[in-house]
Amino acid sequence: MDAYSSESDLVPLPPKVAVLSLRTGKVRPLAGVKLTSAINKQPRQDRVRLTKLGFAGDERQHPPHQSPDNAIHQYARSHYDRWRAELPDRKDKFVIGGFGENISTTHLSENNVCVGDKFRLGDAVVQVTMTRQPCFKLNHRFEHKKMATMVQNTGRTGWLYRVLCEGWVEEGDEMELIERINPAWPLSRLQHFLYTDRNNAEALEQLTRLPGLGNELVGLFQKRLEQGAEDMSGRLDGDVAVPWRSYTLIEKTYLTPRVKKFVFATDENIGLDELHLGHFPHVRVKFGSDSNFTRAYSVVSGDLKRFELGIARDDNSRGGSVYLHDNMVVGDTVKIAKGHASANKWTVDQDLYAKKHVFILGGIGVTAFVGEIQALAKQCVQFEIHYAVRSLSDAAYLDHLPKAQTTIYTKAEGQRLRIREVVPSVDDIVNPHAVIYCCGPTGMIEETRNLTTQLGYPRSHVYFEEFGGGATGTGDPFEVEVKTSGNILQVSREKSLLQVLNEAGFDIDSSCLAGNCGACMIDYCKGEVIHHGVALDDEQKSTSMLSCVSRGKGRITVSC
Repeated sequence: MDAYSSESDLVPLPPKVAVLSLRTGKVRPLAGVKLTSAINKQPRQDRVRLTKLGFAGDERQHPPHQSPDNAIHQYARSHYDRWRAELPDRKDKFVIGGFGENISTTHLSENNVCVGDKFRLGDAVVQVTMTRQPCFKLNHRFEHKKMATMVQNTGRTGWLYRVLCEGWVEEGDEMELIERINPAWPLSRLQHFLYTDRNNAEALEQLTRLPGLGNELVGLFQKRLEQGAEDMSGRLDGDVAVPWRSYTLIEKTYLTPRVKKFVFATDENIGLDELHLGHFPHVRVKFGSDSNFTRAYSVVSGDLKRFELGIARDDNSRGGSVYLHDNMVVGDTVKIAKGHASANKWTVDQDLYAKKHVFILGGIGVTAFVGEIQALAKQCVQFEIHYAVRSLSDAAYLDHLPKAQTTIYTKAEGQRLRIREVVPSVDDIVNPHAVIYCCGPTGMIEETRNLTTQLGYPRSHVYFEEFGGGATGTGDPFEVEVKTSGNILQVSREKSLLQVLNEAGFDIDSSCLAGNCGACMIDYCKGEVIHHGVALDDEQKSTSMLSCVSRGKGRITVSC
């Protein structure tokens, strides 16, 4: 039963307090991982202008966080004492600013601050909009795999404000409650229905009409009334940007004897800001009830509402392509999410569009770049396509490729794609005259990567995608020591490091299982690693490895 169930259960008014810390921050890489965030905020000793969008000089990366309802994040100072007591091995991380808050005070918490509360802050006026929803980046920030979940479960989340009246604020300014419009709705009660009693229709109806509540939560509660509670695991564990949705297979057609076209569509509402899949798009398909059994596929065309996949049937499939080819029929539904971006993705700028673009493709690897090729063709950009297949009948999507710019190499006719002959040399290392794209078997990718590195191509001019053939994560046996626990595990010839770590209970995320997406990346501290996959650049390989496909020699030490 909710502790605040009637209007007579009112929350005590908080005292006037002083701002202990005022901080702002820019979007920067998070240490040790391929993620960026503005959580690392720095103290400000000057007077800072507070506008409708937040403090001057403060950035927020995630688009929903850029809403005026998220202008300020506050975190209770007292929470840090409790975190240090509960996680003493990480106590040095639990200092003011650790949770990326803009302001911190004493005597205010989720228990005595209510939704819609209006405070005078310096000479500005702000209003509480909602509790902060913790996300997976906290797991990296505090080097604890379940930190986001712990923050949510304890209710020590912090909270957000909109700015009603702009003004100037500095450390030491007073913060005083000037109006309370929802005296029975402390943030702790909001959290109860947000995270625990999630399908309470009566409470949800009331929350959708609660004055002052942020639009993000109003929309979430309305959606719950229509569809039931959402899956929170992605936000907490790493998929906040790629929610799982239900899709129906509406078309399934042979393209070649080994490749079929699959067209999926969803009836779910998708905002215009989410609809576009971006450069080199992927989706992740979830098979059955096992949330760990997912596979990534390149999107040939479409958007997040309706899209096409081209999938080759792999006789050595780990389960994905065989299931789709042999078992799935039109009308079946499946859970699909927008895929993890590969770690080496980049955005083509106008300077790159002025150069020659060379596509090196093998087999079903063509699907990774069909959309990009068609976009370049519309812009009259100079490009050429080199497409290697076993036989002409295996050349999927040949009708999507401009004939004048495409050269086919068929193994059955003894034709070989010689990568050294199609990758242009670099006249000027700083400004090479070509952009290279490659997708195909591991051998093709490794040869292209080695050649472009040798020729001096900068990373901004090369793009690699691996569709899953080649590296499997198996190979010579080795030992792995897990630094955080001291465990020493044996990785047999038949198993990948990812399998062994998950079997030992370390809960390593994964997606493509081909070394393409980077979801399974872990830190390694000691020993020799044989790197496979394309998701890591040379700098990352000095401290990280892809546990799905890379292996150690002898004994290695990892942190996970």
